[in-house]
Amino acid sequence: MPNACKRPLVLRTTSKFSARARLLVRLHDRNHRMEAKIHIDRFRKFNILTKGTGEVGVGLGGGEGVADAPRCPPVPHSATSMQVPLVVTEELHLITFTLAYAYCGLELELETSTLPFVIISNNNQLSSAWASILWFNMLSSFFSQPPPAPWPRLAEVLSWQFESVAERGLSRDHLLMLAEKLFGKEAGALTWPKFSKDGASGFSFWAWLDGILGLLQEHLKELWRDGLILGFVSRKREKKLLKGKRTGTFLIRFSESILGGVTCTWVEHPESGPPAFPAVAPYTAAELASLALPDIIRDYQLLVEENIPENPLQFLYPDTPRDEAFGPYYSQRQDGMARGGAARGRGEHPPPPLTSLSPGNLLEQKKYLNRRLIRVSSR
Repeated sequence: MPNACKRPLVLRTTSKFSARARLLVRLHDRNHRMEAKIHIDRFRKFNILTKGTGEVGVGLGGGEGVADAPRCPPVPHSATSMQVPLVVTEELHLITFTLAYAYCGLELELETSTLPFVIISNNNQLSSAWASILWFNMLSSFFSQPPPAPWPRLAEVLSWQFESVAERGLSRDHLLMLAEKLFGKEAGALTWPKFSKDGASGFSFWAWLDGILGLLQEHLKELWRDGLILGFVSRKREKKLLKGKRTGTFLIRFSESILGGVTCTWVEHPESGPPAFPAVAPYTAAELASLALPDIIRDYQLLVEENIPENPLQFLYPDTPRDEAFGPYYSQRQDGMARGGAARGRGEHPPPPLTSLSPGNLLEQKKYLNRRLIRVSSR
């Protein structure tokens, strides 16, 4: 999942944090000691503050008043009754600063609050907590029964998530695929349970998207940003796109059956019969941590007739030669062997063919090919 530091509105019970409020009015009665009262949801189940007040000091560069909440971790407190019980990741909290302000006989009580945040105790709650934050900021209302989200608004929020994490938002085609996945032919409003809880594949729609966001952030950011990953495309749609292309044309899409999975599908035109669309079993962060996707694509090998290994991935959809598309992203060397693609363009030589290797080297080359044999799936 995306790094927790990118989601500052999700707090851990064991991690310290700070909050600050600024008074931008530059009129200050020096005979009046300004003091801000600081508290968090008085009738909620967490008490994060060790004291309830903080003196307002003069800030730098403009004379603003600054009040700081003490740096301390959220501590579980006795829970009071709630009308509708919520799971921890759906409880939204506020820190409120209240200031007794006085100037030339004018006395006011000023109040401001932080953005809503969620308090969690384990990292496995981070994804669900961030879903609550997104839903609140999209609909701007506390909820015990969350209202449905209109698809146009939700689409904008989801696109922003991809823009924030991987520097490229969702295209119209991406959003059409997601809308069809959620609603069928006609997009409507999405309920909170369908967004964050329900899922026919064993995980929710948000868990699926969040797994993809994490994969992009950790391993595929450049490829996504530069448009090499088609991403959100259904199996039906990919067949339509590839059907009229030459053999070896492939596209990269996100798996719909595996959390945080990416796969390739290519087209083969046999001498007789309809075209075939083999797909690679999805790769997840576990595999990509050991070998980058561009290197996997370059080194794919399938044993065809007479046990001759061939790479079926030749042209990135719509018609870009594989090495031209992925050359800038190839690693230079691996396993102490010169590699193909971009490396050969720098004056290096490819590994000798199998038939010219000595018995010892032949064994090493077989191991190299075995590690590059791809798994073919119908998913």
